Amino acid sequence: MIKPMDEITLPYVSVKYTAPIVYYTYSQGIELGFPEVKELIMCAEKLSGHKPYVTFADARNLVTLTNEGKRLINDMSNMPLFRGRALLVKNDLYKRVAEFVAIYNKPQYPFKAFTDEQEAIDWLLTLPL
Repeated sequence: MIKPMDEITLPYVSVKYTAPIVYYTYSQGIELGFPEVKELIMCAEKLSGHKPYVTFADARNLVTLTNEGKRLINDMSNMPLFRGRALLVKNDLYKRVAEFVAIYNKPQYPFKAFTDEQEAIDWLLTLPL
């Protein structure tokens, strides 16, 4: 019997899946543009078995997003199975900045920044799939 894939490693990120959470651990100082975000969505859908999922993004290594990447993740039609995101950041300052940017961008999905990994996971598990 073949075990379903539960991890994908790319040059800029490690993607793992433990139902219903897709975990992204980013490399140091990367920038995500349209092609990378599109690839991340495809990885999440593949790992989740094309079922609804939430994401945990470990962005403590200072990840930036291009305008094209932002437009892609702010349009839910590009992510029909996606149900919410928790962002892990280095400290409370980054947390406040991330949440301010989220308010400004008005995401169409639940979003929250955290400095504690377990709190982020616990919050994700409360989201409806």
